[in-house]
Amino acid sequence: MLFRGRTVLAIVAATALLACVVTIGALELAGKPNGLFSSSKPSGASGENPPDEGTENGLTAAELNKLNKALGLIRDKFLNPVDRDKLVDGAIEGMVESLQDPYSSYFSEKEAEKFSESLQGAFTGIGAKLDLEDGRVVVERVMKGTPAERAGLKAGDALLAVNGQSLSGLSLGDAIAKIRGPKGTKAKLKVEREGAAGPLELELVRDRIAAETVSGDVGSDGVGRLRIAQFTFDTPQLVARQLSELEKAGMKALVIDVRDNPGGVVSSVEAVAELFVPSGRTIVIEEDAKGRRTTKKAGGDPGRGKEYPIVVLVNGGSASSSEILAGALKQSAGAVLIGSRTYGKGTVQVSYEDELGDGSLMKLTVMKWMLPDGTWIQGEGLKPDVVVDPPAFYSASLLSGDHVLMPDETGEDVRNLQLMLEGVGLPADRRDGYYSAGTEEAVRKFQRREKLTETGAVDAATANRLEQAVWQALEDPELDTQWQAAREKARSLAAAW
Repeated sequence: MLFRGRTVLAIVAATALLACVVTIGALELAGKPNGLFSSSKPSGASGENPPDEGTENGLTAAELNKLNKALGLIRDKFLNPVDRDKLVDGAIEGMVESLQDPYSSYFSEKEAEKFSESLQGAFTGIGAKLDLEDGRVVVERVMKGTPAERAGLKAGDALLAVNGQSLSGLSLGDAIAKIRGPKGTKAKLKVEREGAAGPLELELVRDRIAAETVSGDVGSDGVGRLRIAQFTFDTPQLVARQLSELEKAGMKALVIDVRDNPGGVVSSVEAVAELFVPSGRTIVIEEDAKGRRTTKKAGGDPGRGKEYPIVVLVNGGSASSSEILAGALKQSAGAVLIGSRTYGKGTVQVSYEDELGDGSLMKLTVMKWMLPDGTWIQGEGLKPDVVVDPPAFYSASLLSGDHVLMPDETGEDVRNLQLMLEGVGLPADRRDGYYSAGTEEAVRKFQRREKLTETGAVDAATANRLEQAVWQALEDPELDTQWQAAREKARSLAAAW
């Protein structure tokens, strides 16, 4: 998908982790030249399947023998050279995939590092939010206390090169990949700044940057907005800090926005819920494979609760931990849910890293969770108290860009074009993916407005400018029907509080 934030996303693997240590069966690697797996038990006569002497946690001798035979066939018969490490990773991946659980997965050592980094809520880089404008990498915002701010990088600066490597023509993702790097390494930026006589040279030292998973503000009407993009290990501290600032600013009602929040660390969302749920009331109920239930209740002082009404803003991208928060606040803290039905992920995953011994990681579904009233929302999600659909253009995807879109053409690209035109205030006469005369006229109007060559067709320049315009529309709170409904509800609740 092109757009972040409120874009409708197909959440395939929303993540939830718990900190725990358990013992699981593992394959014991052996350095034998003719085998990959070994057992402490004798393998039996060559060429024969040994007796089944397995234990509860380990592979049987017959299973180990079968794996080694498969390896021997690959080694002796396969056309190309093979990497033994990849074979091991592939064997484990195959076992996890056979569980047919979309949330259980295996990460190699390299993949595990990236996965853990995302949950820590931090990365190494320079601390600037970037965007593409007319094919140039432009600084949208500089994060406080980061290398970018210390070096004097400003919003609006165009980044031309990093360490002598041009950023021209790169996608935003590729450009960011070149700019990011290990902590302590240098990034020499060539910067174009409006009003400067020539390009500037700025040298930064990359550092650990905390991802902005939490943000907030208070409007002139006293309605506060707390956005939580993901539940990482440091989210509770960030929420508590932001909440304190909102309360000091005189907040009269609070909207907690967890739209497109895919979830994250379960212990994190439980700690966040405790900031709002009165003591003794249930946050979530968890049930393991043996049917044993654990009820997590809010602690703290009896009678604790917030002195203002709460609205929770959700959509189809709100999954897992964000659904735990929404359900707990609705059933145990009296919050009102507004938006569209949530994703419906009612299971919990645990990450096992130390058990594998080589830096790789296995994530397994180990329990399910239920709302305070015992409801399991798996596959169903939470239905808001007030259902409000987002504007249609919020679901628009990136145009493929593989050719110029022309009148009389049909397809998904044309449908996305029509949604985008609607988002920028120039709706076509239809949304069905047919490049009609009305669609052509809307494109011409957009090209005139943006001072582009008026052709009625969508070339690369028109597509790029249109995507930028839609991005700006997505960031406009006045066009966000769900936010407007949540704010209005918060106002009315505050008036009656």
